[in-house]
Amino acid sequence: MKKTFLYSLVVASLLVGCGDTLKESASGAMDKAKEAASEVASKAADHAKEAAAGAAEAVKSGGNVAEAAKEAVKEAASKTVESAKEAAGAATEAAKEAASGAVEKAKEAASSATEAAKEGAEKAAEAAKETTEQATEGAKEAAAGAAAAATEAASGGAAEAGAKLYTKCAGCHGAKAEKKALGASQVIAGWDAVKVEEALKGYKAGTYGGAMKGVMKGQAAGLSDDDIKALAAYISTLK
Repeated sequence: MKKTFLYSLVVASLLVGCGDTLKESASGAMDKAKEAASEVASKAADHAKEAAAGAAEAVKSGGNVAEAAKEAVKEAASKTVESAKEAAGAATEAAKEAASGAVEKAKEAASSATEAAKEGAEKAAEAAKETTEQATEGAKEAAAGAAAAATEAASGGAAEAGAKLYTKCAGCHGAKAEKKALGASQVIAGWDAVKVEEALKGYKAGTYGGAMKGVMKGQAAGLSDDDIKALAAYISTLK
């Protein structure tokens, strides 16, 4: 969130800079237009003075006052119009130049703002992705920890239940399952849980066993599936 906000500020500052650039260009065009207008006024005054001086010379030479004044005014007006055209042309060029410069600077500022926005969006996306990955990893670790704890708790409960059930078996098989029951069975110490579970289910169903089949069927008949699993889990720990 903080990173995205900072990138937004950068883009905003670039846009503000663009506005400032346009203002500066417009101000420059105004200044040049004022200079041109001032120059026109100055030249008009000079032309008027020249015309007045020319008229005075014509009068001194004995010319017609009206004609001399008319010619002087005509000449002054003509020169003023020319000066005004020149000044207007200069002001127009200055305005075009200022407008062109403002457009170029605006394009540059807009391009910079666009790049900054893209970069900000990319970095914000990366930050969001990183945060999501971290959250996912944290969730996986928590789930794995919970599963391990549950498994351990279940295993501990099954082992405890299996130990209690085995007390009835210990008389024949030995406390560590190291004996042949009644001298005839196999030594079951070292069997894995699957092998023990299959044997007990076979005894219960009457489908498994040799010389001890009859005895073990009676012993396994009262065991539930959960009892058999617990007993198998416990016997598999005896070595």
